[in-house]
Amino acid sequence: MPKILLVTVGGSFQPIVTSICTLQPDRVIFIASDGDKGSKSQVISEGTPCEVRRGAEIIERLPNIPTQVELGDRFQPNRDLILIQNPDDLSECYLKIHQCISQLQQTAPNDEILADYTGGTKTLSAAMVLAAVDSRISLYVTIAASRENLVKVERGEATRLVDTSFRFQG
Repeated sequence: MPKILLVTVGGSFQPIVTSICTLQPDRVIFIASDGDKGSKSQVISEGTPCEVRRGAEIIERLPNIPTQVELGDRFQPNRDLILIQNPDDLSECYLKIHQCISQLQQTAPNDEILADYTGGTKTLSAAMVLAAVDSRISLYVTIAASRENLVKVERGEATRLVDTSFRFQG
């Protein structure tokens, strides 16, 4: 069964790369903020837009996420990139994500649809959780084995399934 993974994109690309490499989807749909400083640059910019940082210091620059995980022609920006104008607007984030999931469920009913809410603003992540739970699709999060950095997930992280069965009890 083909797998489609929806991921929210924020300031750090590493957890998204980990999620894609772990879950091995056939298609990835990126949900990213638009605008000059939006996270969309990590998805569609040429060159080396992804930065590995140690504090304020950039220690490495890497290609965009689809290039890093070798999506090739399985990534089509006009189809697989959902741009969010205001990633702090819960309504916009939820509606765009929920609409995407609903459309996938109608057009590809036999595909397994997964969601990883690790990246993005708190609002964007919350919208992904709400839409995934409401749509009854599998939900994942990528976290460090031991969370010492409370600002962001760092290398050495793992992707795990989130138990959402609480939503359907009673």
